[in-house]
Amino acid sequence: MKRLFSVILFIGVSLSCEKQTDLNRNYAEVTGFNPDKCMCCWGWTIKVGNDTIKSDNAIIGQEIGFEIGNPVPVIIELGEKDDRCSSYYEIIRIERIN
Repeated sequence: MKRLFSVILFIGVSLSCEKQTDLNRNYAEVTGFNPDKCMCCWGWTIKVGNDTIKSDNAIIGQEIGFEIGNPVPVIIELGEKDDRCSSYYEIIRIERIN
């Protein structure tokens, strides 16, 4: 009985860890850049699934640029959510999809 419980617990933990990774690494579109220099204004707007988030990480500018005419498809790895601005996220990695 203990062995069965241990196996079930291990599978459950493994699946939840895998699901968390999938949530942080997503296909997305960078839809715009706001150059206004205010606390929760400046940065890139990114569509991730049904959600729209923002980020001010410089790596987005290096990979995507600042002038965005059409949405730019990317693979994005999200980090921590910013406590100061509710829709802002740290971007760990971003890669343009051609």
